[in-house]
Amino acid sequence: MLKIENLSVSYGGIQALRGISLEVPDGKIVTLIGANGAGKSTTLRTVTGLVKASSGSIRWNGEELLGKSIDKIVGAGIAMSPEGRRVFADMSVLENLRIGAYLRNDKAGVEEDIQWVYRLFPRLEERSWQLAGTLSGG
Repeated sequence: MLKIENLSVSYGGIQALRGISLEVPDGKIVTLIGANGAGKSTTLRTVTGLVKASSGSIRWNGEELLGKSIDKIVGAGIAMSPEGRRVFADMSVLENLRIGAYLRNDKAGVEEDIQWVYRLFPRLEERSWQLAGTLSGG
């Protein structure tokens, strides 16, 4: 379970988040909805360690995440998926898929998952050699 309690984040003198709290129980989906500038991205970036909190707590399965390094947070199973066309443009499609598994040690499992992605999106396999930044997005 993810539990955020009384989380506050500031960018310089601007307070982006002020005392927010929320829980995401195991097996449930929770959405953050709000206007531009409401703090949705800041909340997620703080959970993943990309932004430092001023105060509060972020617990993942009972373990405090605030103050942990990003690699430890990713290793615990928390990551963000890029939206839109945010890929490593100068890397191939296959390299982009592999970079998502950089903390995994099970090469056979990684290859199995890549094949699973290719079954879902056959065009990616056809273009596995192509630089991701040159894909059309269609």
